[in-house]
Amino acid sequence: MDTGQLVLIIVVAVVVIAVVIVAVVIGRRKKTEMNRHRAEELREKAAEEAIGAHQAKAESAQAEAAALQAEVEANRLRKDAERHAEKAGEAHERVEEHLRHADKLDPNVKDDGGTDRDRAGHTDRATDRDQARGDDGERLTRDRTGRDSTVRDGSPTEGSTREGDRNS
Repeated sequence: MDTGQLVLIIVVAVVVIAVVIVAVVIGRRKKTEMNRHRAEELREKAAEEAIGAHQAKAESAQAEAAALQAEVEANRLRKDAERHAEKAGEAHERVEEHLRHADKLDPNVKDDGGTDRDRAGHTDRATDRDQARGDDGERLTRDRTGRDSTVRDGSPTEGSTREGDRNS
């Protein structure tokens, strides 16, 4: 081999090595750029998911607050219902007390719950109505369910369980 060929081989080898080095450097740069681009996409996706997570967390907190508010409202309504039931019970007791007092004042009502007229086989309901009337013309009676009702027209209520109004 002569020197020209040897120089040519060395030059070709250096060129090939240079091309390989350039290809490797360019490949690394492309890979780095692709990785950088992929990392940026992942960061954007993470940011979007973070916004979604924050939104879900806010919705969860809002739903929890609504549940607490509903619970507070339910407790308030329960207390209102208890107060109303207590007032109704007190009103019922007052009515019962008035009826007991009226029975005590009525000379026709005996301790065993019957009236003189019931024992005689007839009932004078007009007298009972007049004696059981209040100041404003209302008459308080109890129906079979135990609830109190007011009769304004003076007629006895059907199914009355008040001792003076019952046909035994």
